[in-house]
Amino acid sequence: MKHRQTYWFNKRFFRFTPLLRCSVFQIFFLASLLVLPASGATISQPDQTALLQYTRQVMISRLEKGSPPSAPANALASRQRACFVTFFVKRQVVACFGSFTPRHATLHEEISDNIRLALKNDPRAISLKPELVQAAAIQITFPGQPRPINDWRQIDPLREGLLVEGPDGRGVAIVPSEARTARYAWRSALQRLGLNEHSSGVRLYRFKAEWIRGGQ
Repeated sequence: MKHRQTYWFNKRFFRFTPLLRCSVFQIFFLASLLVLPASGATISQPDQTALLQYTRQVMISRLEKGSPPSAPANALASRQRACFVTFFVKRQVVACFGSFTPRHATLHEEISDNIRLALKNDPRAISLKPELVQAAAIQITFPGQPRPINDWRQIDPLREGLLVEGPDGRGVAIVPSEARTARYAWRSALQRLGLNEHSSGVRLYRFKAEWIRGGQ
């Protein structure tokens, strides 16, 4: 089975069909970014830094209704690749959006659109201000395809993601390192779906991922 449609955070357009489916400043000092290696170490350090700077600039430009930044001048940004974009403030997620399959021709377009949709659809993003984004940690997650599991205890939330789908087709994805424990990931996803541990018809999936992170 193959997931093709976008999974978007806590909105009714999480669907399977047939298994289709979770910001002024233009210059940033490199010293202000703590860039963690990508899981799997397949993305070069310069490309990581450029993508994370671009992501922060896009979010700030949207909040200030300013001109969008130029796309990073590297091959990765021009490649087609699905991703989730997550902003953390003091280890709490303040905005997240993404998909398991790409919706755009390039990664930089994917990142920009995920930020647009996070501001539109993720209620946690309502309180975001440019100065808060400046201090935020950013994670860009490149997910693999979700695989069904029987129990949330099967995942390692520091190394893989959890996708929880409700009986109505809505879903929430918890990206790797968003939650410290599998139980927290499970409960957080259920809460965003308006469900509880006793709700019926809930389906669980795990997904491997590669990610880069910078900031706090």
